[in-house]
Amino acid sequence: MLYILPDSAGDILVAQACEILSQEDYANIFLTQIKQQHKPDHQLRILLYLDHSLTDIIHTSDWHPLRFHDHCTANISRLAIVSNASWIPWYETFENENVSHFKVTEFLKALHWCDEKL
Repeated sequence: MLYILPDSAGDILVAQACEILSQEDYANIFLTQIKQQHKPDHQLRILLYLDHSLTDIIHTSDWHPLRFHDHCTANISRLAIVSNASWIPWYETFENENVSHFKVTEFLKALHWCDEKL
């Protein structure tokens, strides 16, 4: 499941993932929120918090790092992934220097990193 957090505003999208992330979460929640927030000629910054109850990310979904941007029309300048150590192997498959991992205790640090100018 994916929840959009109230910290989402302007060019920053903050989402919390729990239980199982599915294609429906990607298409119906994530992309819908991006369409609502994204402005032409702006770059979007995303913080994705994978909480302790997240047990699976469906491999065939667009959450897979190799397909993450395939159906997303927004220009994403930064993606901060906040999670415990068990999700680091998933994060490491992103081949992009603008994707960073932060420990759960570093949530605010991740938010500030998203907000920094490139």
